[in-house]
Amino acid sequence: MYLGVKRFDLESSWGIENRDELLQTISRMTDDGHATQLEWLYRRWFRYAPQEWQEYTDALDEGDRIYARFVADTAVCCGEGGIRSWDYVRMGFLCRMGVLNEWLTEEESLWLQSRIQLRALSYYSGWLQYFSAYYTGRLYWQLRNGDNLPLLRETFARKEFDDAGRRMMNKLIAGKDSFYATLPWRYLPHYPECPDTLQEVSDL
Repeated sequence: MYLGVKRFDLESSWGIENRDELLQTISRMTDDGHATQLEWLYRRWFRYAPQEWQEYTDALDEGDRIYARFVADTAVCCGEGGIRSWDYVRMGFLCRMGVLNEWLTEEESLWLQSRIQLRALSYYSGWLQYFSAYYTGRLYWQLRNGDNLPLLRETFARKEFDDAGRRMMNKLIAGKDSFYATLPWRYLPHYPECPDTLQEVSDL
């Protein structure tokens, strides 16, 4: 996808201008990204009986009820991990772009991505669920914090991407050669040790 690209502009899209800002973003958003904004609803959906869920959501304000309906519609395909994979995939992207921009070594990027992989295996049962959660996270991301509640309700109900989202998903599933799920979904026999150069994020 980025063959021939010598540097990727992370400043305009992420506000990241250097190695320190890259590491801070990866460290923060791996566990505190967009998924946390819906985590409280996914957690309750899996723990409440149907009647309890209905009573709980009836007491929410109109905006939160729309998000609760979105969670109820997607919980089975996403699992208890909710939309965490949306954050994990994006942090994996930053790790790769860090190498491209020469802010990270391949060894550093591999270690960071191994920490993300452990979380993914913990929350998801396989590639299909991981992709479903990523897909759902992209839908949420394009409309989060929207104040047009009728539009928010309609778009979540129809579950349609914007133009950029459609292009991205088409690239992911366009053909068998581009399909992501060619690697086994399992823990690695051995995990890399944290490089000395990443001690500031060694608790990731």
